[in-house]
Amino acid sequence: MSLRTDTYYRTIADEALRQTGIAEPPVAVEAVAGRLGIPVRLVHLPAFFSGAVLNEDGMPVIVLNSALEESARRRYLAHLLGHVLVVLDEPEAGYPRNSGLPHREADVVAEEIVLPSWMVVEQATKWFNDHRYLARLFGVNENDMMAKMRELGLMRARGVVWDY
Repeated sequence: MSLRTDTYYRTIADEALRQTGIAEPPVAVEAVAGRLGIPVRLVHLPAFFSGAVLNEDGMPVIVLNSALEESARRRYLAHLLGHVLVVLDEPEAGYPRNSGLPHREADVVAEEIVLPSWMVVEQATKWFNDHRYLARLFGVNENDMMAKMRELGLMRARGVVWDY
């Protein structure tokens, strides 16, 4: 696998979202998986088990713990989808990938699927950078929304950036 930046992995997520036609929050992560032809199966599993990407007849299948809270299921689904998207993006890689799955890269893809940068900026402009409202709108916790807004320059360490 060649060395790639976080921006590259965010582009993978953005392309998957655009192919799905999602333009409003909250992002329907299941729709992204469905557009890619990846089945998502909800199964009641022990609390310590969030989910997994399985190989079924040479194709990926995502299994999620149905006992998890909705926001946690969305986050784990995005993470597992990130694994699949990273593998699919490598021309030389096949599925299943034998060398282990890259968790950091999957995390970057997952964050961009759940909180697409362009969509956060657009909604922050509409809602006056109200991170509490935006967190509810995107279906994430306030800390995740504040971190994303700081990353995008919409919020400083000590408050919101007002540009009007």
